[in-house]
Amino acid sequence: MQSRRDMLQASVGLAGVAVWAGGAPASAASDPAPAGAAPFVSPLQKQLREDMETYASFGSKVSGSAGDLATAAWIGKRLATAGFKVDEVKFPIPTFEPAVTELRAGDKRVAVTAQPVVVPTPAKGITAPAVLVRDAFEAQGVAGKIAIVVLPYGRHAAIFSGEVKPMLDRVIPNKPAAIVIVTTGPTGSIVALNTRLKPIADVPIALMAPRDLPIVAEAVAARRPLTLILTGKSATGHSSNIIARREAGPKWLAFSTPRSGWGVSVGERAPGTAAFLELCRWAAIRCPDHSLFAINAGGHELDFAGTHHSLSEGPPAAQTQIWTHLGAGLATRDAYEVLSRNHQLLSCADPQRVLMTSPGLMAETTEAFRGLAGYERPIEVVGGAGELSSIIDRGYVNAFAGLGIHRWCHVEDDTIDKVDAALLEPVVEAHRAVVEAAVARAVRG
Repeated sequence: MQSRRDMLQASVGLAGVAVWAGGAPASAASDPAPAGAAPFVSPLQKQLREDMETYASFGSKVSGSAGDLATAAWIGKRLATAGFKVDEVKFPIPTFEPAVTELRAGDKRVAVTAQPVVVPTPAKGITAPAVLVRDAFEAQGVAGKIAIVVLPYGRHAAIFSGEVKPMLDRVIPNKPAAIVIVTTGPTGSIVALNTRLKPIADVPIALMAPRDLPIVAEAVAARRPLTLILTGKSATGHSSNIIARREAGPKWLAFSTPRSGWGVSVGERAPGTAAFLELCRWAAIRCPDHSLFAINAGGHELDFAGTHHSLSEGPPAAQTQIWTHLGAGLATRDAYEVLSRNHQLLSCADPQRVLMTSPGLMAETTEAFRGLAGYERPIEVVGGAGELSSIIDRGYVNAFAGLGIHRWCHVEDDTIDKVDAALLEPVVEAHRAVVEAAVARAVRG
């Protein structure tokens, strides 16, 4: 059976892999360097690192923020340089500018985050008895109270899925005065949750860090009331999609990735952004007779709003040989979670990632991603887990996506140190191999 490297080399013939991969083979990067010499860094790895650093430099990527829109402009310019005709398509999104967001327990104040789409409290807040909710039984006693919903330990990502949804499904019908969700996860920090475009409930909902739970639990045990304050300015803002086309022949290749996220979102979004830019650049050179379509979407954290808004702009499904989607946490650094070395970053990839693929690409993706932790066993597409299911629902029968939830996903300090271009390079090469295989199969008929 061919290795991923064999597939890549065979697909480009005498031109050699360095011509279309933007530099030397990635395997060279792992060859031991002579004593005292700097390790080899391929041109591809260098470009990926620069693009991730540029993505990080724009700051917060919350949809509609200055960082979100500046990132969109940069991506548009890069695609134009690669030979694409670029359009920016704006669409409306709900926004919230916080004023006071805190939970008060006597003279103690705990910082919380208002869960979008925000239902604010009165200026003085909501004062009520509180109850801890850790299971279905405790959810029965929340009527008129502030429900402190303590999630089980996990890598939480959305309010409408995972461990969060079943908890809220038990709490909301019992009519609490307000809800505070304790996002128990690897970092001890508040984990922002993706949401729908309308409030999940008609009561205020806040997010709280698990490290602050002892203060609240003490007040609940003493039967002291709590006060939740969520005030600020709600408005309708806008994010945008970058839609890019390079028209050539009748057959199409499509590429997509989300851009936005809760904060700087470097580990979550920078690898996918860098890979997206590289794959678009590469495809324009490698496949001159194919038409290319690319969408870089805002509004991801708001029910994938950007993708839904512009997916109809995609090429004809019957003429699209493959759709490559670059999802969250494509390649991030792993970290210790034991003893005193907790959160010490490692040089290997976080394996909490998965490759989803349409059935027709299962063999190609399995071969191309062999040996890449988390990706080595592709699965069929899971509905609602990212944008891929919506793409396939549109009739794109050959589509695949890598995605993951790394430790700092949706956490404030998801910063540049969480990524490493050396971990992303083989992932980009694997994506190329799948595209190559799909194109070659179409040629064979």
